[in-house]
Amino acid sequence: MKKPTEALSRRDLLKSFGLAGLLMHPVLRSVAYAAPTPFDKAPRYVLFFKGGAFYPAKTNPSSLGDLAGTPIAPLQSHADDIILFKGMNIHSGSPKTNGYKEEHAAGIYGCTTGDAYKYYKNDSYFAYTDNESIDVRIADHYKQRADLKDVPIPSLHIGGGAHSDADRVGVGNRYISFRKRTPGDSRHYGNVVEPMQNAGEVYDLLMRNAASMCAAQSNQPRGVTQQMDASLKGDTWLVDALLPYAKHVQKGMDQESALKIGHILEDQSQLEKLHRKRKTVEATTASATKTCAGGEGRPSANGANLFSLDQLSPVHDQMIQLIKFAFQNDLTRVVAFTLSGASSGQTWPSRGVTTPHHKLEHNGDVAGLVKIDTYYSEKFAGLLSALKSVDDGGGRSALYNSSVFLGMECWSNSSHGHHLTNVPFVFAGQGGGRFKTGRIVEAKGRNNNDLHVSCLNAAGIDTKTFGLPSLCQGPII
Repeated sequence: MKKPTEALSRRDLLKSFGLAGLLMHPVLRSVAYAAPTPFDKAPRYVLFFKGGAFYPAKTNPSSLGDLAGTPIAPLQSHADDIILFKGMNIHSGSPKTNGYKEEHAAGIYGCTTGDAYKYYKNDSYFAYTDNESIDVRIADHYKQRADLKDVPIPSLHIGGGAHSDADRVGVGNRYISFRKRTPGDSRHYGNVVEPMQNAGEVYDLLMRNAASMCAAQSNQPRGVTQQMDASLKGDTWLVDALLPYAKHVQKGMDQESALKIGHILEDQSQLEKLHRKRKTVEATTASATKTCAGGEGRPSANGANLFSLDQLSPVHDQMIQLIKFAFQNDLTRVVAFTLSGASSGQTWPSRGVTTPHHKLEHNGDVAGLVKIDTYYSEKFAGLLSALKSVDDGGGRSALYNSSVFLGMECWSNSSHGHHLTNVPFVFAGQGGGRFKTGRIVEAKGRNNNDLHVSCLNAAGIDTKTFGLPSLCQGPII
């Protein structure tokens, strides 16, 4: 099979092969049988949020060449794809609110919206905002673009342990995504976007949108659609439904290209195995990769109301694989992923951390803080590895075509006092060619608003401000 003189678009493949065409498109694209998707003016965006900032004094490497001993040591293999910010602030170091001031609320709202916030009780847990978060701002812009009309999910909001504040109050400190408040929204939290913490629900959302999009654009007979429907319900393996069409596409291809087609089938097989309902649930990271014959072809992990990172690790791993799947098939361009709410109450018993994250801060337990923060760095590194493994064609990966922000709130190292200054934010990805990574940027007191402005500009939004204009100086990278 010779390569076509004109590369096939995703729509062409959907018409010929239905859902099989969608799932094979990434590999076909990587060997130039399918048209590459342009990302230079519409990069993917990920807001990856953890409660409690990395401890600044321990996140102070002289270069990215040696991260040993820092809480971001797991990112060493991705040093060329990240930017570490030193001296960056949230809210210029002082909460911007309408009265009562508390840094946890300022941290989470300032990090995600760059704007002021409000309270309906004098407690950080009862803070709320009228303003949009950075992920929603980009998603809303993409929805209006004619060239992105075929992307079925404007934004994906997921989490695992998003409600895990130390006092188990929840409320405002668990949210990171917000629509701009409009008339008719209910009081306080009527504009929040609740994260989906059940991986099965996320899987259903992705696959139903994929199947619906394919059914609308495909010439495949109803029997094929029914076969796909059965696989989505868990009655059959989806990969089995794809095999006949994959073999048809492979026929006549050169050996290297045919092997790459096989690789995506293996990826799908591994995804399904990972997501099969397990007969027993082991509270270890390793258990996430174990499989069980039979069961349902969807994930079973649910992060709601969990506090142990040993229990949450399989949830986070499944969510990362689902992000990879969504980006690989261009089902969405924007993801918000909450691993912990503000005032994090999470522990890591298997690593000896039995004191809740937030209490480690107030106890001044720097060693404990560095240890628990390596967990979030490990998961962030896992996300970057997953994105880097997706071939977007033209020698570029999904990580190259993404803007990935590791957001966090305030930090503390004593029984009193929280700090919004010198927050060591981490950015990853080249934004479709927009950003130079592999470096440390001295922010010199500038606010995270300016990093958001950089991401907005990369997404095609011409602006010099995001959130409170008084906190902005313009793009920082």
